[in-house]
Amino acid sequence: MNRRAFLIGAVALSAPPPFADGQSVIIDGEERVLTDVIAPSSQPLSGRAEPFADFAAAALSAAIEAGAPQGKPRARDRWARATGPVLWTMHGRTTTLQEILLAQGAARVAPQSADFTFIERCFRAEKAARKARLGLWGHPAYRVRDAASAENGWGYQIYAGVVRASAERGRRVFLNFGDDFRADFTASVARGDFRRWRAKKDLASFVGETVEIRGYVEWINGPSIDLRHEMQLRAA
Repeated sequence: MNRRAFLIGAVALSAPPPFADGQSVIIDGEERVLTDVIAPSSQPLSGRAEPFADFAAAALSAAIEAGAPQGKPRARDRWARATGPVLWTMHGRTTTLQEILLAQGAARVAPQSADFTFIERCFRAEKAARKARLGLWGHPAYRVRDAASAENGWGYQIYAGVVRASAERGRRVFLNFGDDFRADFTASVARGDFRRWRAKKDLASFVGETVEIRGYVEWINGPSIDLRHEMQLRAA
């Protein structure tokens, strides 16, 4: 039996259980962040466990028991946690923990890093799970929401729709998905960040495109998502 130091689901007095936030895990006594994905959290700020949090924890626990890490992490965040793809060998095949979870519908892609190649791999794994409605994709809480109707949402969500208008106001760039910017769904990005995106596009060229937007929903004249990474926006 694999007895790796993985404390998933354990109750600790000084800190939430590992993976309670949907991204942090303990492997061989070291905290790692599953960069570029997010799983349902058992302890979100709202206080109520998100749907399929137990499913995600069980999927990760099974992967830990069935496999082993490969190599050492090369990057760390400001809290000294290991970040990046978590290379994992399981059943004779080397992949990443992120892709294992995505393939089962136990997580969604949440672009964060500069590793665009890895993020594309994550999207491929997510796409297959979505198509088969595996795991969380069969639950209405994780459905792709309608941007045109400014559908209500909280936490990390995915919206899809046609960009109706684009504009640059002050230090931000805005993409609107309805006729009334005071109430419709909006995606926005800091002007400086937009100009640094790898995909150099004229702002007007977004109008008429059908896209998916993913990220944390805020309520600013209707539902709004701040694009902190260019891969939060993708062609639908």
